[in-house]
Amino acid sequence: MATKLTDRASIPAILKEMSVAEKLTLLTGRSPFHAGGNDAHGIPSPLFLDGGTGFNSMQFVSESTFMAIEEICGKIDPESCTTPMGGFGVAMGALASMDAEIQEKVKARAAQIMDEYRPADGVIGCYPPGMFFGATWNPEAIYDCGEALGREASACRVDCLLGTPNVNIHRDPRNGRLFEGYSEDPYLVSALAPSFVKGVQSTGVVADVKHYAANNLETDRMGTNETIPERALREIYLPGFEACIKDGGCKSVMSAYNSINGVPCAQNPWLLKDVLRREWGFKGFVKSDWGAAYDRVDSQNAGNDVCMPGPREISPMLKVVSEGRLTEETIDEACTNYLNILLEMPCVKGRRFKTIDIEHSKKAAYRAACEGITLLKNKDSILPLSKAAGVAFYGARSKKFVECGAGSAEVATSVSTNLYDSTVDKIGKELVAFEQIKKNTDYVIVTVGANGQEGADRPDMQIEEEDKPVIRKAISDAKSSGKPLILILNVSAPVELTEWIDDADAILCVYLPGMMGGAAAADILFGDVNPSGKLPLTFPKKYSDAPSSINFPGEYMRVNYGEGIYVGYRYYDKKQIEPQFPFGFGLSYTRFELSGLNVSETADLDKDECVKVSVDIKNTGRVAGAEVVQIYVSDPVSTLDRPVKELKAMKKVFLQPGEKKTIEFSLGYRAFAAWDVSRQRWVAEPGRFDIMAGTSSRDIRIQAPVQIRCYNEYGLSENIESVKLIADRIGMEILKKHLPGVDIMAAARRTVIFAPRTPFMALWNNVIAPVLSMDEADKSSVYKRIIADFEEANRNGSSVTGYVNAIDLMR
Repeated sequence: MATKLTDRASIPAILKEMSVAEKLTLLTGRSPFHAGGNDAHGIPSPLFLDGGTGFNSMQFVSESTFMAIEEICGKIDPESCTTPMGGFGVAMGALASMDAEIQEKVKARAAQIMDEYRPADGVIGCYPPGMFFGATWNPEAIYDCGEALGREASACRVDCLLGTPNVNIHRDPRNGRLFEGYSEDPYLVSALAPSFVKGVQSTGVVADVKHYAANNLETDRMGTNETIPERALREIYLPGFEACIKDGGCKSVMSAYNSINGVPCAQNPWLLKDVLRREWGFKGFVKSDWGAAYDRVDSQNAGNDVCMPGPREISPMLKVVSEGRLTEETIDEACTNYLNILLEMPCVKGRRFKTIDIEHSKKAAYRAACEGITLLKNKDSILPLSKAAGVAFYGARSKKFVECGAGSAEVATSVSTNLYDSTVDKIGKELVAFEQIKKNTDYVIVTVGANGQEGADRPDMQIEEEDKPVIRKAISDAKSSGKPLILILNVSAPVELTEWIDDADAILCVYLPGMMGGAAAADILFGDVNPSGKLPLTFPKKYSDAPSSINFPGEYMRVNYGEGIYVGYRYYDKKQIEPQFPFGFGLSYTRFELSGLNVSETADLDKDECVKVSVDIKNTGRVAGAEVVQIYVSDPVSTLDRPVKELKAMKKVFLQPGEKKTIEFSLGYRAFAAWDVSRQRWVAEPGRFDIMAGTSSRDIRIQAPVQIRCYNEYGLSENIESVKLIADRIGMEILKKHLPGVDIMAAARRTVIFAPRTPFMALWNNVIAPVLSMDEADKSSVYKRIIADFEEANRNGSSVTGYVNAIDLMR
């Protein structure tokens, strides 16, 4: 009798009994959205379904149709499924060739299957996407949505929710799926996204972080090769994944479509083994994005455990096993990774939630919507509006926001709120008009947008073409009637506003807000809720200002990440470009004051000391509200090129009028370190750093220095560049100590001026040693004593002062 899957201890016996073919079948999707299983060993086929914004019923239409075809027409032979997308194309081709009567039977059975999976009383919800979650700057609100979504997924018999979360960085405003990612900033992603993982997995459903890694465009997304500097990967594109694994405990990872530096992500052992498992300690399983395992042998060897979708032929895999290019040990390791997590899925452990509590879902979605909607302009404080004011809405979006993006993030739900009806409910129908100015109209409110979708990038940074005449008419009518204009942005990404911004008295960005966005927006407009959203990415004035604008989307399936680490506000700061709205920006109906910044005078990072930061925040206005205290770190003098400042801590704080709180932060090694490619690790450099407290990347209120102590990897050594050594006070003191009577400046003058990067060792051998009147043994002894003193200075955390003008120095 076959051993049954009961616990982790049963897995070795099961693998011993399984044939290689059975193991490979286990690692291949059974259907478009069910993963592999094995009935003989009691291994169920779990359901993997998007997504991050709700149950993707469009995907399940595909799944139920496939299941119905196999029930009515017989199982599809996996060996006929030879493309990376598996058997779905084969099934759909077969369906198209069937007569009408069979097609109707398939459709009817597919509808029954969908009903079987969804609870009878279940109404699924639509939650905000990642960019909106980023705008909340509040991990608690994100956790609540993850928990509510996990409940719904459990009730719909989903075992692993794909894209919970999507942590791909906001690299370019035109990316069609920008709305799915959390932010342009890796710290903010790392601070927020793990909460979504924890919320989903608290329900027993397995979360899935995607797309690993650097999946930042949709144009030619399957196979596009991205040339990305390693430092940019480490500092910008990987930290969000690392946080979801280490802090969030995410149990599954989805490998991406794109290639990085010539290697497809699903076939990249550096990504999947070296970084993910060895460095970060990942214990879960890796699944391919649908069709991303272009070469199954390479992907299996690289550490991509599960190939999706299925079914898919395995005979080529069996052939390479017999040839020794794929070992059974590698296959067993992948099976173990997969089964370890399968044991924790609801299909094995049982479902904690079998019904959908839509009121619970709406509550979580509403809280997030209230905290993410961002007030960008409020001239003369025209918002909030009086409930006695009459308003005229313009634009179809005022009656129906685009609540989610298209593709994997699309959710079809009967639960929705809109701004128009929510306003009618709030102030009465007689005070609300649509696309006309009435006698009692006091304000014009126009909603415009920019959509986003999987599979296609946006052509530009403009609002949708159909919305342009709408906003022009609203502006014209508002001007002719002398009414203030309020602009609502229902957008998936930043849009150019230069044509309209001066005509808008207030601007409210609702992004893609999910099912409760309309209600939340109305509550904010009329002051029942004080806006507290903050931009998770920079809004440039024009697309050409964006750091990636000349390198997006690339040519001939190749794209160069030429901006390196200078993504988002890092670039705008470095180039001194004024954005339309900066990263971290968002207005409130009250005012906040930051004061009393206290920072540790010094911290020894080699002793695991942290920099302690505290700052006081006070609500100096008349209404309750929330502000985000943002802590940035700046390294004024550094060996490696560093951004002007980088976000390293943040806290959203809710305060009553007149209330004051002290907020505390602790900054560890990584807050001061950069990735050193030559050393292949994070390296902090001793010296002065500035700790900055503010409410956006361009609104730094107060700052204070801290002296960082640690071993100086870039300090005095025989490899230090001559120009740095000559400019360094401690280095020169050491040389003068061991070389009394030697005019070092004169000896080194030509070298420093014409070959400033010459290492000290070469300067010694070619310039200094020849002028010393001592034998070779004594010269060697002096050199060793100099190097020993250099090393002692490095251990004491002495910092090299950096480059100077060599010619001025030598005058």
